[in-house]
Amino acid sequence: MTSSDPAHPEQTFTIVGHRGAMASVLENTIASFEEAERVGCQEIELDIRPSADGRLVLTHDRCLDRMMAEQDHGLGPVDAMDWAALQKVELRDGHRVATLEEAVAATSVFLQVEIKDPAVVPLLADRVDKLPALTQRVRLTSFDTEALAHARELMPQIPRGQIIHGLPLPENRHEDLEGLLQRTGADALYCGWKGLTAEVVAAQHAAGRTVHGWPTRSEEDVRRALELGLDGTTADDPEAALGWYEQARAAGG
Repeated sequence: MTSSDPAHPEQTFTIVGHRGAMASVLENTIASFEEAERVGCQEIELDIRPSADGRLVLTHDRCLDRMMAEQDHGLGPVDAMDWAALQKVELRDGHRVATLEEAVAATSVFLQVEIKDPAVVPLLADRVDKLPALTQRVRLTSFDTEALAHARELMPQIPRGQIIHGLPLPENRHEDLEGLLQRTGADALYCGWKGLTAEVVAAQHAAGRTVHGWPTRSEEDVRRALELGLDGTTADDPEAALGWYEQARAAGG
């Protein structure tokens, strides 16, 4: 179903665990990544933001309220907290805040590392020599085109993927899709379903890029992905998505 080589996740069709296996285990936690691998994911997506003292913290939101055992809106954003303080935060179900280094150590599959704050780009560049996995089994992704362009400048050896909500691009982008992808040097496009067609996918393949659609929340979504000729898709519940994929294949999808 998916490649067994984490350096080449594009082969065949890839089910990506969104923030791990967030439908069953708290997102962006080590346990969530371990669960995603357990159910068969060959690729995992996660989110990074900087702490006040330059650690690469795993969280989608700037504040941890949504992940905490008891919401404390006075905690403040992670980029205003140092790592010592973040380690004391109690997340739901006994989980704790983790770092990118911990995620790398706990996993063996390919990682989509989504840049949520452009301030992490130079921090990542500082770790390239110390964290070999960054060049071996990571693709940096983001909605933020400027962050990806900066990553290209500082870390050209790490592949990049542009995330977009859908097509056409909003007018405030001031550039077309191809110009945007060329500027970032992206080798992958992660596109929401809106405006995603087989023609778009074929054009991106002709340009040498892989294309993933998102989000996948039903067997119908998997069938759509296969019909469009996509290389993969992202799912909150990767175990269910893997089952939908098998069902779609059995039905000739």
